[in-house]
Order: sequence, then C-alpha cells, then structure tokens
Amino acid sequence: MRLRQLFAPHSSRTLAPVYVYSDEKRRRRLPEPPPSLWALLLAWIKYHATQIRWDIERAIARLLRRRW
Repeated sequence: MRLRQLFAPHSSRTLAPVYVYSDEKRRRRLPEPPPSLWALLLAWIKYHATQIRWDIERAIARLLRRRW
C-alpha cells in the first residue's frame, strides 16, 4: 500500500495514536559488577583456543586441497 493511500479521505484505514505506558525509573536495572579476572582469563583462553583450532583445521584443509 502506498503512503498516499493511507491518508486518502476515502481510505477505510485510519491512523490512531497508540499510548504506551513507560516507567523507565522503575525498570532501570542495577549495574552488574564487572566480571572477575578469572572469568576474563577463561574467556580469553577459550576464544584463542577456538581460533588456534580453526587455524589448524584450515591448514589441514589447504594441505588436502579441500574446502574449509
């Protein structure tokens, strides 16, 4: 449907405002504490282990002349 048809006087559709209740003060969450150094270290090791595994898989696929 074109934009002009929405505002045409013979259009069966009418635009109406929709009121939404919003209470941002009540919904605001408390800031989460930063992750511990141990959690950051584990995430870093997990990420780099995945990257190294993918590098090895790509190298093997290249040696076997296969798509990775």
